[in-house]
Amino acid sequence: MKIEIQEAINWIDGNIEDDITLKKISNYIGYSEYHTSRKFKEYTGSTLRSYIMLRRLSLAAKELRDKNVRIIDIAFKYGFHSQEAFTKSFFNAFKINPGEYVKTKRPIPLVIKKDVLYPENLNNKGEIVMVKDQEIKITLEETKEHKFIYLEREGVDNYIDFWTEEEKDGKDCNLLHGILASIPGTFDEGYGAFTETGYIFGKDADIDYEIDKKYNFKEKIIPTQKYLRFEHPGFLEAEFGQALNQVRRIALEEFNYELRGYTIDDSFVKAYEHSGMEICMYFIRIPLKSN
Repeated sequence: MKIEIQEAINWIDGNIEDDITLKKISNYIGYSEYHTSRKFKEYTGSTLRSYIMLRRLSLAAKELRDKNVRIIDIAFKYGFHSQEAFTKSFFNAFKINPGEYVKTKRPIPLVIKKDVLYPENLNNKGEIVMVKDQEIKITLEETKEHKFIYLEREGVDNYIDFWTEEEKDGKDCNLLHGILASIPGTFDEGYGAFTETGYIFGKDADIDYEIDKKYNFKEKIIPTQKYLRFEHPGFLEAEFGQALNQVRRIALEEFNYELRGYTIDDSFVKAYEHSGMEICMYFIRIPLKSN
């Protein structure tokens, strides 16, 4: 049933601007409305109605943040009958009016698309993209000077253990993910990094971006720097673990940097890792020292 609920989640995002009803969703995955509603709440921790509303508001917020659009146009686009109704719902969700948000771009707890399958390696429908190691794409790229806003934890070396320990300390991981995703930057969502002693998770932002200190994020200015990017060309969700291991093995173990004239700069992190289950992507960035 988890696979069907994930299919429902994918369908919701693909039709987020349309009229979405429980009947349409249940018909799509082939279960009764009652069973669909109950299992959705069980696997996601949210009611369907609340999830759809918050996804619409989150996508609307990103458009208001990144595009020069009118609030009323965004309100109608995401199914609100008036700007007043949109403003009320926006404020209830994020404790800020959309007009003020456009001006300040203050961090807000966006709701990211749910993923109820990860990290379980479940069979999925469709054709599997078979990938050989030599097909992993390696490119040289550069990022401009920016601020990195992050959380840090020693003694863990991966995303799952990082957030598991954060939850043990009483952190609201969904809230923190949403806050990071709301920060405008080169990358859409938060991402992780390996350090000498543990793991960090954060988000790039403009140099002058200010985050509310109540979230206890750390900050670091990252200078303009070149990176080697190791990217998997594509995979199905069920193949995520395989794709991750392939990229990590090439980037962190087998690639001969010295032979190719590159020197790793591990003064802050050893590598950044980026993943996205919505579009099934995974890549690692290795920071390089300037020649």
